[in-house]
Amino acid sequence: MSSEQATKVVFKGDDNTDFFVIAQPGMVAKWKKDKTIPLVEVVQSFDVFTTPSGSITGEAIRPSNSTLENTFSTTNKDDIVKKIISEGEEKGHAQL
Repeated sequence: MSSEQATKVVFKGDDNTDFFVIAQPGMVAKWKKDKTIPLVEVVQSFDVFTTPSGSITGEAIRPSNSTLENTFSTTNKDDIVKKIISEGEEKGHAQL
């Protein structure tokens, strides 16, 4: 694994719950300018996370399918990750 840290990309749901994915450093901005870059090169995995408190700090957990459906109107991880990368904000480095 690279010595570079990963980047957390955070999307705030309608109920103010934060959902996030872990992205490769520098790749989110490149992808936003060039959507031909495959998402697999942008994110470290297609896992979506949230925290029990709903903030970006705390233990990362995987949200339930019903939570994903309520927030994103789908449980398709590809679509959810794309929305988080497209509309979310980079919030610094993620601890892996």
